[in-house]
Amino acid sequence: MRGPGLFIAIVGPSGVGKDTILARLKGLLPAEHFVFPMRIISRVADSNEASLFLAAEDFPAARARGEFLIDWEAHGLYYAIPQSMRLEMEKGRHVIANLSRAVLPSLRAATPRVLVVHVTARSDILEQRLKVRGREFDAEQQARLARGEALDRAVEADIRIENNGAIETAVSALMEALMPLAARERLKA
Repeated sequence: MRGPGLFIAIVGPSGVGKDTILARLKGLLPAEHFVFPMRIISRVADSNEASLFLAAEDFPAARARGEFLIDWEAHGLYYAIPQSMRLEMEKGRHVIANLSRAVLPSLRAATPRVLVVHVTARSDILEQRLKVRGREFDAEQQARLARGEALDRAVEADIRIENNGAIETAVSALMEALMPLAARERLKA
């Protein structure tokens, strides 16, 4: 039997490409070793990210019922990772999800086996990507960028990935870091 899996937290500022990287990884990493949960968000899913919708007023009751492994609030929205991911880690699978940098201490309290991947990009690139995404406008974008810079300085990451260019470069770098986890699991089996 394999040992418990890791929770691989993909963190970084808005617009850095976390969801795009995750979407690419999902098609490349072996499903028997890696699971990609859909986040539960109090915003209807859009073309930028597949997610499950739960109204903000329903989050407290779901939390009280123990439905979340971890949950947090950011940018006026509620987010959560389903409690079912704990069972996936107990089975030896590695859970990979996009999280807020601010929730990392709570994640470490909820599950001790955490690997933090900090994705970064230059500020001019982030600003352009936020404009293209179009979820907020000038003042809100600037506030989001400033908040992101402050949070970036505080992240204690196990792996850092620069996403300043082609997305394939960032995906390849992360694949190189994660594939040994699957190889080690094969050796244990």
